[in-house]
Amino acid sequence: MDTRKTLEPRILEAAVRLFSRHGYHGASTREIAKLADVHETSMFRYFPRKEDLFCAALEFRLQRVRMRKELQAAMTEGARPETVIPLIFEQLVQIMSYEPELVRLLSIGWLEMRPVTERICREHLGPILSAISDYVASSAKEGKLRELDPSHVTAAFVSTVLVHEGLHELLTGQGLPYRNTGEAVSAYSNFWLDALLRVQKALWAEQGEKLG
Repeated sequence: MDTRKTLEPRILEAAVRLFSRHGYHGASTREIAKLADVHETSMFRYFPRKEDLFCAALEFRLQRVRMRKELQAAMTEGARPETVIPLIFEQLVQIMSYEPELVRLLSIGWLEMRPVTERICREHLGPILSAISDYVASSAKEGKLRELDPSHVTAAFVSTVLVHEGLHELLTGQGLPYRNTGEAVSAYSNFWLDALLRVQKALWAEQGEKLG
């Protein structure tokens, strides 16, 4: 049996759990080794430094993130924003809902290990975010969306999902008012479609009046 294949995932699972719960500085390598049921010395054979362990744990979780086939196909085919934007938010909401440890790791990494976290995110998330940004840019060029910086729009999509829950709880003292992920996707999509299509709708109405 390959010991490395057996021990490495166990160590990384333990690292994900403790780093996401206590932060980079709050989680000790001794605690991680104990949770993984391995000797700390053995763990250092695979991950010589604590920073190496955190990076590996973050990459371990990021490997689960893949662009959904429906979203990729819709963007490739140049489908209308009314189709694509809900698919974008479905992907983002699912990550937020089903990968909470990854979301916490990203937040911790951004605060405590920013340079290495940026590098890892560019490698693993960059292609997905670039594809969304390219779609926004091409849609704006075709007159389907407002002409805004596509990278800013993409960042706004991500921030909406990542930040909204915390801000809503801070302002209201309550959790999000959505009963399920479908309601959340619908709310976010409608908000951004209204914001990004508003100019086009006004122009269409104006043109209709002139033709009438």
